[in-house]
Amino acid sequence: MLAIVALVGLAVGGLLTAGPGTPDRAYELEQRLRCPVCKSVSIAESPAETAEAMRAVVADQVAAGRGDQEIIDYFRARYGDWVLLDPPASGSTLALWMLPVAAVVVGGVALALLRRRPDAVDEVTSEDRIRVRRAVDQVRSRVADGDMP
Repeated sequence: MLAIVALVGLAVGGLLTAGPGTPDRAYELEQRLRCPVCKSVSIAESPAETAEAMRAVVADQVAAGRGDQEIIDYFRARYGDWVLLDPPASGSTLALWMLPVAAVVVGGVALALLRRRPDAVDEVTSEDRIRVRRAVDQVRSRVADGDMP
């Protein structure tokens, strides 16, 4: 029993003190490439046969010692920038990257204009005060008479 407790303690201690493992380069690259069949997921997450074939190509190129950018460029040459889940900020995709910035600027300008606009609060006239006072008095008299709950 003591030996089992000691082994479990060693295993837990090893797991707690161990640093993060080396990142899987192939998996990280697969996360950056879009599946041509599924179109909204990476090839790492796609069950499609095309994604499986692309994962094999990535693994082969990583094993051959090619750099990350070389592997990405290989797929860009065959599929275009579309294959990247995070397309570069240039050309036709530049508008997509600038859209959030433009939205923040427009929102900031709108907020500034709204804050500078004077408040349009009307003055309460003496006639309004008299009308409110009469209405309150009527409700109080009804409550006192027991007409209202």
